[in-house]
Amino acid sequence: MADLEQIKKKLSTIHKYSDSELDIIMPKLEEIDRIRKAKHAVILAHYYQIPPIQLIADKAGDSLALASYAKALPNEISLIVTSTVYFMAEMVKSMCPGKKVVIPDPKAGCSIADGMNVNALRKIRENYPKAAIVAYINTTAEVKSEVDAVCTSANAGAILSNIEGNPVILLPDYFFSKNIITGMRNKQNGKRYLAYKMIDDGSIIMEDILTGKEERIKINEKEAPLLKDGTCMVHNKFTEFDIHEYRKNNRIDVVIAHPEVRPSIANMADAVGGTEKMIEYLKGKPNMKNVLFITECDMAAPLREAFPEKEFFTPCRFCDYMRKNNLNNLLDSLKKEIHEVNLGPEITQGARRSMERMFELTSMLP
Repeated sequence: MADLEQIKKKLSTIHKYSDSELDIIMPKLEEIDRIRKAKHAVILAHYYQIPPIQLIADKAGDSLALASYAKALPNEISLIVTSTVYFMAEMVKSMCPGKKVVIPDPKAGCSIADGMNVNALRKIRENYPKAAIVAYINTTAEVKSEVDAVCTSANAGAILSNIEGNPVILLPDYFFSKNIITGMRNKQNGKRYLAYKMIDDGSIIMEDILTGKEERIKINEKEAPLLKDGTCMVHNKFTEFDIHEYRKNNRIDVVIAHPEVRPSIANMADAVGGTEKMIEYLKGKPNMKNVLFITECDMAAPLREAFPEKEFFTPCRFCDYMRKNNLNNLLDSLKKEIHEVNLGPEITQGARRSMERMFELTSMLP
């Protein structure tokens, strides 16, 4: 059973929910906890979910943490509710093919995942037959099933450094790829590192990040991904002006940013990394009290819980897709076991293989 009194206290003191809001929230959390216990179910929540969902979840975390947790779930757990976006629910299903996986809102998509499909991936593979192709975890299970490995913001450097093949290709999104590969400038070992950039005028644009040279691959318009570039609709919204304004109007001690931001934003940050890296970085900065974080607004929840003595600032951009999940449809999916995620056997096997390869390559990091 969850410690509901402790959750209520955190929602009140750390996350500043009012008494009237708690009067609505707490009965829902109590019912979610009761049904979860009765069904021996597990609830997973991404860090971009609202605080009540993060707190009632069995595991809240970034993509890597959720994948690791799902991979280790015991056999007696038969139902998993993933309060995430859809590609993450697919990821959990591929790691737990024998379990029932449901998602509160199946329309919780991702602009990054919509920027790559298996047709474009196959065109890239045809043109670079000796390449190692790594997919950012923000991709569909079908794309994952045909790449050599998956990576997250937490382990991308390790994956790209350790994987065999030349060139090494990272896809999507372009800003993430550029930030990660540029940060590996001294670890190239004679390899070329290419990033998928966009679809432009009937061509796939690939960029050699360290030289800036672009290479084109023809693609039929009907084969192209849904979106012409696979970048994050949230992280795209942050600007250099945001950082300048917060530094000017507040006593900001440190700026931390997610690697999906534009490179110009990443260059202005003191640290660039995923959720866990942000937390680890701040652990080493006890005297830095005022923190500006440049990522999805609900990231404030784990940061404030980890560092209640610090004050966190953000321009506060929300992910509309993540916000499709709420306490009402979470409870509904748990109670009725609806919006089940299903994958074909070939896609399941391929996606699991590339995920397992991620864990193997990550473990090779010195």
